[in-house]
Amino acid sequence: MKPIRVLIVEDSEDDMLFVLRALRQAGFEPEHVRVQTPGQLRNALAQQTWDCIISDYSLPSFSGLDALNLVRSTGIDVPFVIVSGAIGEDTAVDAMRAGAHDYIMKGNLTRLAPAIERELVEAQIRKERREAENALRLAASVFDNSMEGIMITDPKARIVRVNQAFCDMTGFSVDEVIGNTPQLLGSGRHTAPFFRQMWRSLQDSGYWRGEIQNRRKNGEIFPAWLTISSVRDDMGEVSHYIGSLIDLSVQRKAEERVRYLTQYDALTDLPNRALLREKLKSAILRAGYLNREIVYLQFDLDRFTRINDTLGHHHGDRILQRVSQRLRQHTSENDIVARLGGDEFAVVLVDLDREAKLEEVTQKLADCLKEPFVLGSRELFLTASIGVARYPQDTRDADALIKYADRALHQAKLSGGMRQYSPTMDADTIGQMHMEGALRRALEREEFVVHYQPQVDFSNGRVVGAEALLRWSRGERWLVPPNEFLPVLEETGLINKVTEWMLERVCMDFRAWRDLGATIRTVSVNLSAKQFWHPDLADQIGDTLLRTGVDASCLCLEISERYLTEDASASSGLLKRLREMGVRIAIDNFGSRYSSLSLLRKFPLDILKIDRSFIETLPKSDENEAIIDGIIAMAHPLNLKIVAEGIERASQYQFLQSHGIDIAQGFFCGRPQEINEFTHLVATNHNQFSPAYSAAPHLH
Repeated sequence: MKPIRVLIVEDSEDDMLFVLRALRQAGFEPEHVRVQTPGQLRNALAQQTWDCIISDYSLPSFSGLDALNLVRSTGIDVPFVIVSGAIGEDTAVDAMRAGAHDYIMKGNLTRLAPAIERELVEAQIRKERREAENALRLAASVFDNSMEGIMITDPKARIVRVNQAFCDMTGFSVDEVIGNTPQLLGSGRHTAPFFRQMWRSLQDSGYWRGEIQNRRKNGEIFPAWLTISSVRDDMGEVSHYIGSLIDLSVQRKAEERVRYLTQYDALTDLPNRALLREKLKSAILRAGYLNREIVYLQFDLDRFTRINDTLGHHHGDRILQRVSQRLRQHTSENDIVARLGGDEFAVVLVDLDREAKLEEVTQKLADCLKEPFVLGSRELFLTASIGVARYPQDTRDADALIKYADRALHQAKLSGGMRQYSPTMDADTIGQMHMEGALRRALEREEFVVHYQPQVDFSNGRVVGAEALLRWSRGERWLVPPNEFLPVLEETGLINKVTEWMLERVCMDFRAWRDLGATIRTVSVNLSAKQFWHPDLADQIGDTLLRTGVDASCLCLEISERYLTEDASASSGLLKRLREMGVRIAIDNFGSRYSSLSLLRKFPLDILKIDRSFIETLPKSDENEAIIDGIIAMAHPLNLKIVAEGIERASQYQFLQSHGIDIAQGFFCGRPQEINEFTHLVATNHNQFSPAYSAAPHLH
């Protein structure tokens, strides 16, 4: 028995039983449902799938044609057979035209089973045809919309069809490729054995895949991943070849970019540390063969972080790019310029003759950074600390050469300028590491102290001010020289914490002097570059003055003119803010740079401290006398006080007094003194300066 699902549209149960008996007699085992209204028909169609529908033509609530139309409206393709006892020929024809598959008279049900057999076969054929058509449409859609370039050839490799992706990838139109062979894309970069192996694989296994170099219509060669499959007919003969292409050029560019970024700095396009090391190794091998010298220079831009802090990283990046450009402009094609990270650069000078003067070569390179860097209306001046190591004098190993230059750079950052490596630096580095550890503990152990050097008014000989000087008392009666520990404080950044402590200490001492009735007017604190460019300097000073109750006009900040000229715009803004707070501003080492005279009008200043180099030769140097007279002539009309520091002899004191200098400072006026000694000086009769007192042996 053949199972069959039958939906019967019939109002007579007896007629339904006749239909089921006819089906069983023909060998069917029907599973059935009887419906007699449109609603019941809809529900039955929705609940399951039917193999055929057998419908009476005339029903009380609707007709067989109505049932047929309802079924067709659902889109279901199922054999629909009308079984009726009173249907005329014309009505039957109309039903067939409307979509019924057959009609059977109730009096002749022997035709029912064969009709259903026939219609089930036809329904299966229609189903298979629809599935084939859908498959073809899907295949065509995949072919047309695939991101891969697809081409189909005949057995002789003539192209019969390509998709749009193929045309987009290669630049050829459909008309240009149809009838051609894939040789149209030939790049000429593959040998005959390559293609023989490809065809051998197609013959043996029916497919080949691999990377191939193709040529676009515009001549550009591009890498592609090609997969070729052979299609065989019913006789087992190759009827077509299908090839799919994936353009690898974008992927290759991405891979090249990744490789580039692992070897080059993205900001400056210079080799990075890893590539520098490899290039240096190669340069050493070549120099050894040619008996040449190599000079390795490691640069660190001094105080570069302040540019990022004050102007922003965007401007900082532009400066780094310009530094890289200058270094490349002042080196030869064979030399190596690299960025190590941050504000560190390296230059490898190769192929140097043994007779070349190292100082001249390296100094020329260092000087290229001294020209101002212009950003809009700003002029920025940079200096660099440079460590130098040489091949073969210092070492023949690339890693050691880098290490030695780094040690020399460390020393250069402490002392400024350029330093060449020497073996003694190893011991110095260890000593500095120990010193750094000791300095980190010095604040906790209260080992820092402040000494004060008197400043004397030339007009009346009274002590009217003092310069505060940081000292480190590392042990009993043992003061570490400032030139040994101050550079370490600067390099490690500890100077900022020490500055905060020192400002607090100075203001408290000044408050104590005033409480004792001393007439001292100001106390000066010398700021290094890192202190001056600290972003919180103004706030830190304001908080300290408020906390200690000292008037801002009693504090004077001494700043080297070199720091001001490095970024005149940013310097002017900071000085204006400090002046608005009431703090006095003094320019230290005035006259030591060519830009000195222009500073008087650019910046809000109160005091000029003449550089001690002009004082040393007085009164015997006519040139220095003229310079000092020129400074006086320019400063006094601008209401600027002038301080002469470094006075050590009576002749110097008398000359400066006679020429109208305002304030004197130096061993002749008083050495730097501990707090108790200086307090005694300003709070007693000793506040009156006496050359005899100041020239006592213990003061020198």
